[in-house]
Amino acid sequence: MAGLAHSLQFLPKLGIFLSSETEAITSVLHAYGAALKSRSVDDALSLYTSDGVIMPPHFPAAAGAAALRESYARIFSTIQLIIDFDIAEVVLMSPEWAFARTTAEGTKTMLATGESEVHSNQELFIMRKEEGKWKIARYAFSTMKPLVQNGVRRS
Repeated sequence: MAGLAHSLQFLPKLGIFLSSETEAITSVLHAYGAALKSRSVDDALSLYTSDGVIMPPHFPAAAGAAALRESYARIFSTIQLIIDFDIAEVVLMSPEWAFARTTAEGTKTMLATGESEVHSNQELFIMRKEEGKWKIARYAFSTMKPLVQNGVRRS
C-alpha cells in the first residue's frame, strides 16, 4: 500500500507534464494549419523532424527535407486552402512520441482555374520530440468527401 500511496503523490505532477506536452503539440498543429493557409513552404518544413514524411493520397510518400520541400512547393503552387483546423485528440505514447487526430474543413481553390470546392480531410500526425521540441515525424490524410458527389465518382 505504501508503494501505491507513493505513486499517487506524483499524479498531479504527471498531469501538469501531460498538459504542457499536449499544449506544445497543439501549438505545433495550429502552426501547421497557419502554414497551410499562408502557403509557406519554409513554415511547413520548420515543423517537421529532420526525417519527416508526408503521405498524401494519390501520391508517393515524401520522406526527408528535400522531398518535403518539393511536395509542399507542388501543393502550394496548385491550391489555396481556407480551412478550420480541429484537433480531435492528442495522445502521448512516450516522452518522445505522440499522435494527434485532426480534421481540416473549409474551401480548396485550384489556383490555375480559380475554381473552389469543399475541403474536408481527416488527418493523423505522428509527433516526435527532436532537440527538445515537438515536431511532425509522419503525416497522413484522406478526404471525408463522399466517393460519389453530384453523380461523379471521385477517387
